[in-house]
Parts: sequence; C-alpha cells; structure tokens
Amino acid sequence: MNRTIFFTAALLVSIALVLCACGGGAGKEDLKRDYRFHENIKKMAPAIFPPDDSSWVKVDDTTRRKVFFSDRLTLELVETAKSALTSNITTQHQFNDLIGYVITGSAMVTVGKDTKQIAAGGAFVVPSNTPYGVIPASDKATILNVYTPPREDLRPTAPAVRRFPDNEIKSIVYKWFALFDENAHVDSFLSYLADTGLTMVMADKKKITSWKSFQEWHALWSSVVESYSSTVESILVSFDTKTGRYHASAVVSSTTKTRNGKKQAGRYQVDIVLADSSWGNAPKIIQYTETEAKK
Repeated sequence: MNRTIFFTAALLVSIALVLCACGGGAGKEDLKRDYRFHENIKKMAPAIFPPDDSSWVKVDDTTRRKVFFSDRLTLELVETAKSALTSNITTQHQFNDLIGYVITGSAMVTVGKDTKQIAAGGAFVVPSNTPYGVIPASDKATILNVYTPPREDLRPTAPAVRRFPDNEIKSIVYKWFALFDENAHVDSFLSYLADTGLTMVMADKKKITSWKSFQEWHALWSSVVESYSSTVESILVSFDTKTGRYHASAVVSSTTKTRNGKKQAGRYQVDIVLADSSWGNAPKIIQYTETEAKK
C-alpha cells in the first residue's frame, strides 16, 4: 500500500469513528463515568415517615412519585400505569448512579445495549452516564429508584415567601398612575420597572420591552398630552407562591387633554405582574397590559 492510499484510508476511518461517536444512542454509551461532586451536600435532618406522611406528586396522567433525601442519596418511589401510547423505550442518561428495584408489576428496562422485561423482585443497575429507559409492562408497576449523588432536580422547591402585603402592592399601582397625573419625569417611572424581562402593552397598543423603549414611548406621549387625570376604581391583588410574583388587576378611568385642545375619556383594565427584585425595597413591574375595560 503506497503512502497516499494509507493516509486516505486512515482519514476515512477517523471520520467514521467521529460520526459514530456523534450520532444517536451510540454516542451516549461512550460517555465516561462521572464521579464528581456536582452540588454542595445539603444536610438533611433524621426523620421517620409513616405511609401517609409524604404526599404523592403527579408526574403525568399515568405516573406519580414520592421522593426522599438523605445527605448523599435520593430515594424515588414511582407508581406508573401502562399507557396505550407507549410503543418504544426512549433512553436518557445522567451523571447520577442508579439502582432500580421492581416492587410490583413488571417493567421493560433498557440499560446500555440490553433490554429485558423484569417482574417484581427484579432489579437494574445504571452506572453514571449510561443510557437507560424504563416503561411499565403491566397495567400498573411500582418501582423503587435509588440515586447517588442526590437528584437535585427531584428536590421539592420551597414555596416563595411573600414579603409585601396587599396594601403595599396597591400603593404601587396608585403611585404609578399618580406619576402620569403629575406629568413626572421619565426617570420616576423607570424606578418602578424591572430592568430585565420587561413586557408592557400600553393602551395605544405600543409594545415595550426595555427601559429605552419606555423612554421613547414616554417622550412621544408627553409631546402629545398636555394634561392627564386618572382614577383607580378598583384593585385586586394576589401572590403566586410558585413564581414569587405579585399580580394586580385594576380598573382605571382617565381624562386626557391633548396639546391641540382635544379631550378624551377612557376606562381601562390594567393587569400588572410585579417581581420581587434583588435591589430596592419594593417589587418591580415586569409585565403590564392596558386594555379597554368592559362596560
């Protein structure tokens, strides 16, 4: 074999190896084991849980789970029903080591390149970064999974803490419209707005997504409006414990006098979402929508 043929063959083999490593499930099987610490250890207090002391969490229409944590382990109890839509096992991989045990029913399990149906009493071992998949093979199956290090994505999220009472949120709404009544400088308005993630739709349908676009809108509004007077007729306030955000829904009536002498009366439904900011002593407006109020 001459030198040109040799190097051509070597190049083709190298390309083939790269393509195999990058494609589909085969690449997943070649991942190295991962023994690093990914999170700081979260110390858990010793505890005893009677059967009814830990509630089930719904995963989807066919599956629910209970999850328990120690300092270095996660235990997941899964109850799952056979779905008529299930046809193939889809695999995933993660850096956590997993040992699973079928308590009741049976399951079709894939680990690496092997697929087997195992009944109650059967187990499966999934080392770190090994592709695996589990689907119920009976009408109902109960499976116990143990992970190390802990599965942080399964750790329950604590409800958001409410820092501001309803009256303080209502006060923000009143002050916001008072700024328009006073024809305040634009900087006064900006102090009420979130500096990132801002989404606003004003009564004139203008969309605002940043402080800069609000400044541009305010400059145009000020050039047209000579005076503005508003009355907040009603406000309803709520707090979302999942997102930690405050919701204010208000009905506002207003009278606008333009610089060419025209007067216009309006009545608007104003929906506001306020995010608890990491700076300042009050939540900031992050979503804002004005629409014509129903009569």
